[in-house]
Amino acid sequence: MDLKLNLYTCGPTVYNLAHIGNLRAYIFADLVYRAKKFAGQNPHWVMNLTDVDDKTIRNTIEEFGKEAGIEDLKKYTEKYTEIFFDDLNKLNILIKEIEFIKVSEVIPQIQDFIVQLIEKGYAYQAEDGSTYFNIEKYQQDFGHYGALVGEKFLEGKKIGAGSTGSPQARVKVDEYEKDNLSDFALWKTRDESDANIFWSHPVLGDGRPGWHIECSVINDTAFKGETTDIHTGGIDLIFPHHTNEIAQIEALFGPEAVRAGKKFVNEWLHSEHLLVDGKKMAKSANNFYTLADLEEKGYSPLAYRYLLLQTSYKQKVNFTWASLESAQKGYENLKKKLEKIKSEISRDETLNEPKVSPQEISSTYLADFSQKISTLNTASALATLQTVLSAQNLSPTQKLELITKFDEILGLKLT
Repeated sequence: MDLKLNLYTCGPTVYNLAHIGNLRAYIFADLVYRAKKFAGQNPHWVMNLTDVDDKTIRNTIEEFGKEAGIEDLKKYTEKYTEIFFDDLNKLNILIKEIEFIKVSEVIPQIQDFIVQLIEKGYAYQAEDGSTYFNIEKYQQDFGHYGALVGEKFLEGKKIGAGSTGSPQARVKVDEYEKDNLSDFALWKTRDESDANIFWSHPVLGDGRPGWHIECSVINDTAFKGETTDIHTGGIDLIFPHHTNEIAQIEALFGPEAVRAGKKFVNEWLHSEHLLVDGKKMAKSANNFYTLADLEEKGYSPLAYRYLLLQTSYKQKVNFTWASLESAQKGYENLKKKLEKIKSEISRDETLNEPKVSPQEISSTYLADFSQKISTLNTASALATLQTVLSAQNLSPTQKLELITKFDEILGLKLT
């Protein structure tokens, strides 16, 4: 039995601090990794670091000036990459288990990928010098653009510009309106707004990659063309980012291979939005919080992790300071109960020895927890943990052993 599993997580764009909504997606991905490892599989976990895009280039030029180059871009993004890594460590995300790949490290592979798409007829160079993905051609050959969103996604919509379409029917920016089905940029030709941040190519010319092509190429490179078993990310990435990822990879595979069953991703897992006081997080709304903001108010990053584990990843979470306060108290209470259990272990446990064998009792609780975590039902798994804490048929040693095992998944540093 092959227990290898290819796990990919859409990583951050390292142009600024990650907010707590971004971090929810990485806590969830960490849970997926831990659950699969716990189940006996061997996940190869890959996460991209987007250090080349509209925002990283814009901010680099703001900091280093109009002559900024690639080395300046790397200096700028490295600063935020290190802060991101620090956030992951504070949240007890298994950073050492992740293979991080920077976009700037795979530019040649991106260029080669785009050239192959041109040769296959799924990309074209337009009058502005940039290279675009031909959605119309893709739809003609595959017929399911936007299927990840839903079967009725395309109803009433006109897609793509086609290689002879008008410039207004193409989109060059990395992020665009959710209902925009225009051809999107794979390679953006260099212009004044890029300063000296560009890469050269004999076919594509001077420029840099678009956002959507980056994850497709990193998946393909990291897993050597194999299917990605599980692809995680926030629900806001379903369209256009993940939709375009699928289109690009399938276009590379070819329609015959896809019809024969070749898949890009076996399972997509998307974590829902984090709201703040019932609203979308935004700096303009003064409800934009980073992990540092939580710490400055005296809250533990692991209390935030505990808060998220109390809700299904499929449900929106409404973050409030009151909910975080409650989570911190609950987390601290868990820790206190475990300290009490540890203090009891040195006592003579034979006086209350259970009638059923300790192994049988422990196995029952462990099986219950494992079943719940197999569906990523962390709220129910936490309920099992609470049951173990108060169980009369378990000794202190058994309780500690079980909760230590549970925490391999929950990642709360309970013991």
